Amino acid sequence: MKSIRLYIILFLFGLLTGCFEDEGNYSYEEINPPLWSDNFNTSSPKRILAYAGDGEVMEFRGSKMFTWETDSAMRADEVRYEWKIKGVVISEELDFDMPTDEVVKKIGLTRYSNDMGEWGTFSVIEKKTGITFPARLFVYFYPPFAPYDWFILSENGGNSKVSVISSRTVLENGKETFNYKLKEDVYATINGHDIPGKPKDLVMETSRDVSAGGACVILTDQVAYEVNVQNMMKVDEVKDQFLDGAPVDFKIAAMREKAPSSPSFGEGAASFIVTEDGRLFTRMRSANYLVGKYLTEPYYIDANGYEITMLGHSTYGQNIPCYDAKNRRIVMATTWREDVGEDMYNKTSVYKTRVIPLKRHQTVPVSEFAEGTEMLYLSQKHHIPFFYEGTTLLFTAYYNDPNYPATLVGDFGFDNRSASFQFNGFERWFRLPVKLDASSVFLVSSTYRSSTYAEDAKYRDFYSVGNELYFVQRAADWMDTSVRFLKFNATIPSKITSLAYAFFDLDQLWIGCEDGTIQAYDIRNINSPVLLFEKNVGGKVASIKQIGWHTTSHDWSVYELVELKNIKL
Repeated sequence: MKSIRLYIILFLFGLLTGCFEDEGNYSYEEINPPLWSDNFNTSSPKRILAYAGDGEVMEFRGSKMFTWETDSAMRADEVRYEWKIKGVVISEELDFDMPTDEVVKKIGLTRYSNDMGEWGTFSVIEKKTGITFPARLFVYFYPPFAPYDWFILSENGGNSKVSVISSRTVLENGKETFNYKLKEDVYATINGHDIPGKPKDLVMETSRDVSAGGACVILTDQVAYEVNVQNMMKVDEVKDQFLDGAPVDFKIAAMREKAPSSPSFGEGAASFIVTEDGRLFTRMRSANYLVGKYLTEPYYIDANGYEITMLGHSTYGQNIPCYDAKNRRIVMATTWREDVGEDMYNKTSVYKTRVIPLKRHQTVPVSEFAEGTEMLYLSQKHHIPFFYEGTTLLFTAYYNDPNYPATLVGDFGFDNRSASFQFNGFERWFRLPVKLDASSVFLVSSTYRSSTYAEDAKYRDFYSVGNELYFVQRAADWMDTSVRFLKFNATIPSKITSLAYAFFDLDQLWIGCEDGTIQAYDIRNINSPVLLFEKNVGGKVASIKQIGWHTTSHDWSVYELVELKNIKL
């Protein structure tokens, strides 16, 4: 047995010795790989931004991604290049430009996402050996109309038009800066026809069935076109979205959507339409947007009847304050979960729309406004923290009481869970130094964001008087109920007809005018605003909306000047 073990050991030793002495059996060549300028692996790929649409071009610069250690000119002749996105070779050039729409077509991209990109590679390949040196790419394909672009609805003779202002980050003198590009009358260019009627509003919808960015309703006094927010293609008309056909004498005055605040619990988007004669129509969509049509019958609130003349402002996913002029009261358009089923073992929770009349409040006479009251503006607010969180929210009303010589402003609270008013003693009530009328435009934020400039916006309300802009400055200390009235320091060439915030950080103020002028101001220092952009679209600006991904902390439908005709106040 010992001798067998000795033979095995000697045999293995001979094999190992043969391996060590096997010199000259292989030939070795120096690889000479490219020296990448970064670690282009899966954790830090080369990132490329691309915007689709007419005139948009992608830049591919392989020469800036690597160098050769030696013999650069000779080495360049020994290799070729290959750019792949989604596994598709789009070019074999080192440096080149290509229209984004051509790249999109090559790789078969059919749906744009708001925040995701496509993986790819840029490879340096040796011609002789086929050895490949790949670098990872991650390419963001933004749609023709991307998040943070601005939609502008304006008059166009007897019709309306939608233009788009695109904001892009560009490199100038080694410093990144924003560049704004105006694309006029894009709806007509893309769809091949004008928008009939005088402009009223742009109404944002979450509608993920239309696109990842949602949809937008272009509202005029004649039509309500629903368009894909990413490419401006018309997809539907609101009059065709009713269960049993459009209602009789159906003329839309205003629309708002209560976006789903809890989609993971099955909540869908609830939409509210007010017609010019004060009727209210609603629909409740499923969480996946596959079902949901407007009910052809008007909403029933109570035996008192109603005449809705205003849909107010709110954050994304929260209650919409409305004014019922017939009964001189505020009602809250919202949703809530209800249990449906025969018993506790066979029931489920579903979301339903509900419109709730408010009963009373210490600060604002929410259900007993004086005869002849003119409601100017309603909005959710967030200038009193701690007490107004969760289902309990704070609201502000701007209105003219015939018994007072100036416009009144007051806060009121509402709890969606109990459908009742809330009051804690820190709500503000005051008079403006002027009496406004229906021509004034308001801009009030209901944001819950905690960034520096969003915090500033919580305590500031804008209102216009002709071509001049003013703001109410509340005290930042929520226990201090004092207010100041200040003038916005800017030269505005014409009567103000529209106002909007840059919704994410509320650090920009956009102004639309009767003569077609659009101005954008940096308001990070509210006392010294900086003009960023000014253009003229040729007709009265009715609505300005910034598109992008919202959360329940963001403002949703910013108030615009919407004239409700044939309404008796």
